[in-house]
Amino acid sequence: MLDKDLIRTELSFESAEDAIRYGGNLLWQKGYVEERYIESVLEREKVFPTGLPTEPIPIAIPHTDSGCVIKTSMCMLVLKEPLEFKQMGDVDKPIRVRIVMLLAVSSAEGHLEFLSGLMTILSGESLLVDICSAGSVEEIYEILLSFGDFFKS
Repeated sequence: MLDKDLIRTELSFESAEDAIRYGGNLLWQKGYVEERYIESVLEREKVFPTGLPTEPIPIAIPHTDSGCVIKTSMCMLVLKEPLEFKQMGDVDKPIRVRIVMLLAVSSAEGHLEFLSGLMTILSGESLLVDICSAGSVEEIYEILLSFGDFFKS
């Protein structure tokens, strides 16, 4: 599930839409999602924003239904500077995120389970700091693999 080629660092974007298009295109090029995945994520983000005020580093977890997904995966974008997303639960409230994780979950049943597991892992404050301060994609990959089978499935 975790593909080192889908982890990118030191990125800058003009908008949340640009970040979603970039990450979605990576997932599509690697064959994890259908081409329509990007537009589907963007439409969902308008109604159900995914910015989370996680401490100490806010994140966004854009995703869509499993109908656009070929194989479960995740694309992680670590940003140079925070990027504005709308906060989950409040489309009028902006939040500046440093990490964008585009999820592609292939089963509708596994979607909530995966999100719940991911949120449990991300609740550890040091993980987000470790990801943002990692010196390379390889280091982030190893950090994520240290969580056992969660990112390997």
